[in-house]
Amino acid sequence: MKKRMLQRLFIAILTAAVLAVICMFFVMRWSFSRGLLDYVNNTEQERISKALVQAYEERGNWDFLEDDPALWPESLKQIMLISKEEPRLLLLDDKLEPLYGNIGTKKNDKLSPIKNNGRIVSYLLVPPQKKLSTPYQLSFIKQQELAMLIIVATILLLSIFISVIVARRLVRPINTLTKGIHQLSTGDYTVRVPVTSTDELGRLAGDFNALALALEHNEESRQQWVADISHELRTPLTILRGEIEAIQDGIRPADAKALDSLHSEIMRLGRLVDDLYQLSLFDVGALTYRKDGIDPISILRQVMLLFQDEFKRKNIVMTAFFPESLNPPLIFGDAERLEQLFTNLFENSLKYTDSGGEMQIHCRYGEGRLYIAIQDSPPGVPLPEHEKLFDRLYRVEASRNRGTGGMGLGLTICQNIIKAHEGTIAACPSPLGGLQINISLPLIEELQ
Repeated sequence: MKKRMLQRLFIAILTAAVLAVICMFFVMRWSFSRGLLDYVNNTEQERISKALVQAYEERGNWDFLEDDPALWPESLKQIMLISKEEPRLLLLDDKLEPLYGNIGTKKNDKLSPIKNNGRIVSYLLVPPQKKLSTPYQLSFIKQQELAMLIIVATILLLSIFISVIVARRLVRPINTLTKGIHQLSTGDYTVRVPVTSTDELGRLAGDFNALALALEHNEESRQQWVADISHELRTPLTILRGEIEAIQDGIRPADAKALDSLHSEIMRLGRLVDDLYQLSLFDVGALTYRKDGIDPISILRQVMLLFQDEFKRKNIVMTAFFPESLNPPLIFGDAERLEQLFTNLFENSLKYTDSGGEMQIHCRYGEGRLYIAIQDSPPGVPLPEHEKLFDRLYRVEASRNRGTGGMGLGLTICQNIIKAHEGTIAACPSPLGGLQINISLPLIEELQ
């Protein structure tokens, strides 16, 4: 059976704690033994120094060292001899000449001066013990090791307790996220997880909530999209069905007028399908662009000529302000897509501008970009709805009057074309009282 993350975390934390405690035990044991050994050696040297100073003060010289050690004071015998005859130290005079002992010296041996009335009378070398050997010292070491083991055992028990708490605390938000992801995978986009910290897990929980919110909005948009598409397709199909049934029942003659009406609805339906197909290609990244260095103002002029008669028939005055340039800057774009862009914008102005109104086009270069502003006269669009104009199938009129309103895809397609050209498009109130569309496109030298 696979180990759960809680178990793995617990084992990892506990293992780290056990290793740390074991290392600490051996370091403390070594440090204590070393410190005790140094203390014993220093104490021993100090005790010998005091005994020698006392003996020197009583006799005034070191001549007595040449006598038989059996005649020495008992305290001095115990200090200076390992056995009855073998010396355990080296004593040098103030000129570093040997006075007693012949244990040899090493380069790193430290000589301790022995003073009498502030004057150095000799130097003492007591070889340090390499290890503790007396029963008292060994007993003391064992007592301290036992105390250390008790401390280590206590720390290990605490480590187990703390490891369980820490592991559960770390796993709890992960389990919560796992449950949330499971709910999300089943299509429940309303799920949210609590953000209980500011660390990586807290940020992950926040990102999960943001993802769930985005998926929820996307699902709502998808449902609305399906509903809107159904509505848009149902309307022309209902009209077609009604007109065909009227002809079949003999209610309406199958004359040229009826055929023109059927053709008009079929063309409207075809445009809707084409627009939807184009948007789907953009979504999957399959919409192709044949880009080259082009002059967008020349394309804009051509589209103006195409719409000139239609604007005149509706008695709308169209005025353009273009920058004068013999060698106009170019952009890196697709001429066919830009023509589609300007055509959609002109159709919107023609459709939504009242008869007898006005439309103006302003173009200028600046900061390595081309700026185009298309303004028209009333009616305008409420300010809160400006950003929604570029949403799919969004139309300002609530009644969805097909006589004046389009299908709500034109500006969405325009936005996609502008994005593909690394530009920007936005809506704002027009000085003429209607709507203004602002376009910004990067020039070739700016892209370079």
